[in-house]
Amino acid sequence: MCSQIYASKTDVEAFLAKLKITPCPHCKKTGFLIKHGSLIGFVPNNLGDTVRAARAVRVFCSNRHLAIGCGRTFSIWTADKIKHLFLCADSLWQFLSNAVDSGNKIQAFRLLKCTLSDSTAYRIWQRFLGAQVAIRTALNALCEPPRIESNSPAQLTLAHLAKAFHRHALSPIAAFAATFQTFFI
Repeated sequence: MCSQIYASKTDVEAFLAKLKITPCPHCKKTGFLIKHGSLIGFVPNNLGDTVRAARAVRVFCSNRHLAIGCGRTFSIWTADKIKHLFLCADSLWQFLSNAVDSGNKIQAFRLLKCTLSDSTAYRIWQRFLGAQVAIRTALNALCEPPRIESNSPAQLTLAHLAKAFHRHALSPIAAFAATFQTFFI
């Protein structure tokens, strides 16, 4: 699948406004892309509840009727959304930072006031641990790792992430996704 990640909703809207002059990322043909709906999922709202909302926009390269596109689709995401995860990038950053600082994943997860079960904290933590090699490899292309006194790989990864994106307007996780065009975990 060929997903594209943009920093904000206005960037997504700007991309969608230029669909007819944008080449398909699969077949490279121009003039056949159309908006094809949304990826719907559950997102938290300000009241602590979950609501169904659009998480990404689908785009279709039309091969119907006289169109000669490839017939494949791809999705357009904003950097604050994370694929296959209920939490947004800001909440994930808060959870990871608090978990590293306190050493208590459950307590860090409860600080988010999230309606998910406590076992979710461990699943998210395991995804983060499994993704650290790819994250650190990508970050090394931007800047050297910071010199901190720590034996914790997770703390070193978060410090490297914070150093690489300290001047960015987005959270470090959202900035990572927008910069490298890949999901954080």
